[in-house]
Amino acid sequence: MSQILKQKIKIFSSILFAVLIVSSFSFQVQAQQKENSKKYIKLEVDGLACPFCAYGLEKNLRNNIEGLDDLYINIENGYVTFSFPKQDKLKNKKLEDIVEEAGFKARKISFSDKPFPKGEDK
Repeated sequence: MSQILKQKIKIFSSILFAVLIVSSFSFQVQAQQKENSKKYIKLEVDGLACPFCAYGLEKNLRNNIEGLDDLYINIENGYVTFSFPKQDKLKNKKLEDIVEEAGFKARKISFSDKPFPKGEDK
């Protein structure tokens, strides 16, 4: 192989490596920004007894909260967690009304800037 070809391969490999490093960093920053643009809610709910109940609550939440994401319903421990865009303002009263419309009672509502652990006890 000629010296010039070896040199071109070396340059190309270096450029490719640099592009991969920059891309990797960019994806990490985007994921961080996405998480920082969300607000998280945990609703403790009375009356969640079966998957059909959970489906009714999920449907009502999705129909009434714009941008709802990361929805998790724990039937056994009676709570729901989800995220929504941080710029939107959700008030306790609105959440209580949404839960009540689905046939349940919101016992406790918690807000956080970080996701709630899934599967945790009450």
